[in-house]
Amino acid sequence: MLPKFCYGPVPSRRLGRSIGIDILPSKTCNYQCIYCQLGKTTHFSNTRQNFFPKEDIINEIKKFIKSNEEKTDYITFVGSGEPTLYRDLRDLIISAKNISEKPICVITNGSLLSDEEVQQALMNSDVVLPTLDAGDEKLFIKINRPHPSINFEKMIQGYIDFRKEFNGKFGIEILVMKGINDSKEELLKIKNKLDLIKPDRIDIKVPIRPPTESWVQIPDKNVIPILNDVFGEYNNINFPERGNFSVFSSNFEMELKNLIERHPMKQEQIFETFCSKEFNEQDILLKLSILASQNKIKKEIYNNQTFWKLTSQSIQ
Repeated sequence: MLPKFCYGPVPSRRLGRSIGIDILPSKTCNYQCIYCQLGKTTHFSNTRQNFFPKEDIINEIKKFIKSNEEKTDYITFVGSGEPTLYRDLRDLIISAKNISEKPICVITNGSLLSDEEVQQALMNSDVVLPTLDAGDEKLFIKINRPHPSINFEKMIQGYIDFRKEFNGKFGIEILVMKGINDSKEELLKIKNKLDLIKPDRIDIKVPIRPPTESWVQIPDKNVIPILNDVFGEYNNINFPERGNFSVFSSNFEMELKNLIERHPMKQEQIFETFCSKEFNEQDILLKLSILASQNKIKKEIYNNQTFWKLTSQSIQ
């Protein structure tokens, strides 16, 4: 049976090979980011709840980690929504730590870091990687389109308070977009917030996969000296992932949909993952074409590269 909550190990630009744990229904989020690679948020909520039975997730985590631990660098809570919306996230993190000695990472939009229960849950992880794409509320609303109950300054204070207490590694990711947040003025606003938060590292990236809104674009190269001037030391994580994605059966449709639900893939990545002696690139292209004709997946050209994503019909 194909895993429901766990996937990978997948190549990560920051974490090597990572087991992903996805604990939400697809596209359940309290943001509607203009750049999201997974498409529009379909379940827009800021209410924390257990979307799936906790015991089912823990049982699958145990089996999956035991089968894949040797080829894994990190165990990561991430996926097709905002993981801190899962109410008993703390118990899931502790269970994963009891099963494996691999470091636990939570990739989050950071919106709930001011919530005491969320803070206590994440204290049990080894790495926390939230996002900060804007330095003020106006741009925050434009880029991330948050749930109305989320207050920007309260969120920033949550970052500051959590960072003071957290003993693990705390990094912040900034996604820079052309004409939106790539000016020196807007980047300096972000830097001012980072000076208050004091993260261990700053990761800067650009939208390398097709975004939700087609008008979101990669900045011009002249942003690089501005980034250097504003941030000084930071990590550029725009290089492509290296390594194949893991699959567990010969069912191409099932395996492909399981991967691209959480991680839209370049066509070259699909070839690398599924090619075998019996299954060449032409066979894969034919299957992709059939699935597209059935409106199960769709092809998008972005930045002169071919990507494959799920259709909204498949997500629902």
